[in-house]
Amino acid sequence: MTKTIEIPDWCSMWGSKDERYGSLEELKELLLYKRIVKWDKDYIELEDGTKVTIEESESDCCASAGGEFKDVKLDAVITDVKIGEQVKEESDWGTTTSKNTVTIYHNQNPIALAECEADDGNGGYYYSIGSLVIGKIHFPVVEA
Repeated sequence: MTKTIEIPDWCSMWGSKDERYGSLEELKELLLYKRIVKWDKDYIELEDGTKVTIEESESDCCASAGGEFKDVKLDAVITDVKIGEQVKEESDWGTTTSKNTVTIYHNQNPIALAECEADDGNGGYYYSIGSLVIGKIHFPVVEA
C-alpha cells in the first residue's frame, strides 16, 4: 500500500471507528475518470456526488491545518492525482508551517489545485495533519 504521507503511529485521535486514513491508490480509485461538476474554495464535487474537502484530520492544542481549492476547471475528467513534496518553513517563534499542493489532472493539464497547510502550534510543541477528505476517509497530504 502506498501512503499519501507518513503519519507517526502514535497519531490517531478519532473517536469514531468509521474514520480512517486511506492510501494514495484508494484516493485515485475514488477520483479517477470522474468529472468535477461544482466547486468553491472549500470543496470540489464530482458527477457521482462525491464531495472532496480539505480538513484538519488531527491536531493538539493550538496547532492547526486546512487549505483551499484553486484554479478548478469544471467538466474535465480526472485522469491523475499527484501529491507534491512538503515544504517546511520555521518562524522566528519556532513554529513550523508545512505546505503541500495536490494537483488534479486531465491528461497532462492541471484542472484543480488543493493547497494544504499545517502548523505545529505555539513554539513548535504540538502537531497537526491536513488531509483531503472523502466521506470518513482521510488522505493525509501535509503534517507539522
